[in-house]
Amino acid sequence: MEPKLAKELIAQLKRIADALEKKNLITDKREKRAEKLDKLQEKHLKSELRDNTNTRISPNLETE
Repeated sequence: MEPKLAKELIAQLKRIADALEKKNLITDKREKRAEKLDKLQEKHLKSELRDNTNTRISPNLETE
């Protein structure tokens, strides 16, 4: 194989490897964001549940 051709192939392989690595990083970040969003939504729902439960219990306590 000619040295020039070998250098071109190496350069292309490096570009491909860099692109794959970047894609993996983007995918990882996307997954982490989705997990964080799920946790925040879960916390929000728990908070709403707690508020709704406290609202229902509070009037009963006041009337006694």
